[in-house]
Amino acid sequence: MISGTVLNESEEPVGFCHVYNQTMGLGKVSDINGNFKVTARKGDTLLFSYVGYQSLTLPVNSVHLVNYLKVTLPEDSILLPSITIYADPNYRVPLNVHGEPIIIPGVSITEKTDGIQPGDVGFGATGVGGVPVPAVTIYGPITYFSRDEREKRQAVEAYKETRETITYQKFIVQDSVKQKLCELYQLNSDQYDQVIVRLHNQFPGIQKQYNPMEIWNWLLMHFDRSANIIRDY
Repeated sequence: MISGTVLNESEEPVGFCHVYNQTMGLGKVSDINGNFKVTARKGDTLLFSYVGYQSLTLPVNSVHLVNYLKVTLPEDSILLPSITIYADPNYRVPLNVHGEPIIIPGVSITEKTDGIQPGDVGFGATGVGGVPVPAVTIYGPITYFSRDEREKRQAVEAYKETRETITYQKFIVQDSVKQKLCELYQLNSDQYDQVIVRLHNQFPGIQKQYNPMEIWNWLLMHFDRSANIIRDY
């Protein structure tokens, strides 16, 4: 067993960092204060990873097994000049426009079109009591709020949700995943299903994870906390 804490370059704890034993296929997540404990042997390889930081690989030796580790992750962030949020996924109506847009060669569409298109924004003025007031006009289809359009949007949203959860769904239905977790935590099939239901109720966001290693670490963390409760119930 190896224990330690994960910090950033400012000596601040990195909570919920993924600590994965690549050799044994086991992992943990550090607590809110960056503290962790993970099963490891001499010769194993540990991987520390968290969004916004560079991953760190650590070959385990005898020194690590008898000492408390202090792991420092350097930052690895990408800064963007601006982010534009659109309210309509079909017509991309900007809610607010600030600064110059980001142009990506081969991706961004820079050609100008003639006339008013759905999603165009017009700036002008309107009168209130004879006093001109700045105004913004958003051009879009009149049928956007109709029943047919609402149903279309619901279908699009359902499709997007399925795309977001497909990686998790494929991972969780693998027989090898269920078998390994049942063996590790001494659960039968019904007890395994109960733990998974508790996981989905408490952490619905896990179903949108797309990294298999992070999904596996979340499963291990949750089974560590819930398996005994379900097994002893």
